[in-house]
Amino acid sequence: MRNMRDSLNRIHPIVTTIVAGTLFTRAAFFMTMPFLAIYLYEVMGIAPGMIGLVIGFSALTGTFGGFFGGYLSDKIGRFPVMIGAVLVWSAVFAGFAFAQELWHFFVLNALNGLCRSWFEPISRALLADVTTKENRQSVFSARYFAINVGAAIGPVIGTSLGTSSSTSGFLITSAFYAAYACAVVLLMQRYKEAGQSQAEQKYSIQDAFTVLAADRVLLFFLLGNIVVMMGQAQMDSTLAQYLGSAPAFKDGVKLFSYLILVNAITVLILQYPVTNYIRRFDTMYALRIGSFAFSLALLGFGLSTKWYVLVASMVVLTVGEIIVFVMSDVLIDDLAPDHMRGTYFGAMSLRSIGFSAGPWIGGLLLEAYGFTNGLYIFGTLALLSLSGLPMFQIGQRVMKQNKQIETQRGVM
Repeated sequence: MRNMRDSLNRIHPIVTTIVAGTLFTRAAFFMTMPFLAIYLYEVMGIAPGMIGLVIGFSALTGTFGGFFGGYLSDKIGRFPVMIGAVLVWSAVFAGFAFAQELWHFFVLNALNGLCRSWFEPISRALLADVTTKENRQSVFSARYFAINVGAAIGPVIGTSLGTSSSTSGFLITSAFYAAYACAVVLLMQRYKEAGQSQAEQKYSIQDAFTVLAADRVLLFFLLGNIVVMMGQAQMDSTLAQYLGSAPAFKDGVKLFSYLILVNAITVLILQYPVTNYIRRFDTMYALRIGSFAFSLALLGFGLSTKWYVLVASMVVLTVGEIIVFVMSDVLIDDLAPDHMRGTYFGAMSLRSIGFSAGPWIGGLLLEAYGFTNGLYIFGTLALLSLSGLPMFQIGQRVMKQNKQIETQRGVM
């Protein structure tokens, strides 16, 4: 008990607030956004390929937005950028409730991706700012854990509200994000110094580009992540449409919501055992394991229409997700200089290219093969996800070379 009290005392209030806020806002997010693809297809009558573009457009706008948001947070502080992003995000969710035209959804989802690309890396950078090096993996894991608790709650609520046939639930999501913005404002008033840039070394945006472009480990990490995220992005777009519309599934919307629940519960049960086991490996090697798990899961989605095969595939996908998301944060934290932490976490938003292209590719495959050929659709996506493994392997080799060079310099 004494050790537990000591551990709790070491947790900064900013960490507690951000993790708790993440739980509630993500519950609201998963209450609505995973059902958007089904709503656009069944209610709006939009073709799967176009739906893929709408869903993917969110990631496209976030691709470069994260870099600029992270850079800005290094320059003016974390809190002002976070608050602005969450307030606009709240307005975006309210806009979804009243959207009627296709272009409305394009614009709103574009802003959704932009807000997410600003908030996510900055919140992770802030968590790293107020946490000691040895505790950061645990803090990143706690944040990811909170995301998945929210993911467990949200779809169940969304199903009961009929989110797949109505956008009214977005108003509730908007209210949660507005409340979160208020909580961050209170944090800023009490711990303003924690949100300030701790860099004595000033740098321009051109300097930031130069540093990032010269980091070869970061380059191969991003290239591998882009491909892997093409596979991971299928859950909210291609898989949702496939289960909701394929004749082989009697109640595919409900099955999809249960699979999201399985995803969240698996994280709750396996996150800490998996992360404790995987930390013994090199980060790039761990990312290769996670990438292979994504590919195996995608293949499983296409192999069978049996619910237990789909559940098993979702468990495998979730293990890959745990590894990729947690170890990506650890790797970026290791690579980033202290004065460029926000910029490096922001650069990770470039993997959103995969989130953007993935739903569009999945939508094209649905149109090409139809809803009765799941093996062709998800088999192709599995092969696509596998192509990220060589990038992580090259990145691992570059990391080893860099460490050898640093060791030689230390000896000299």
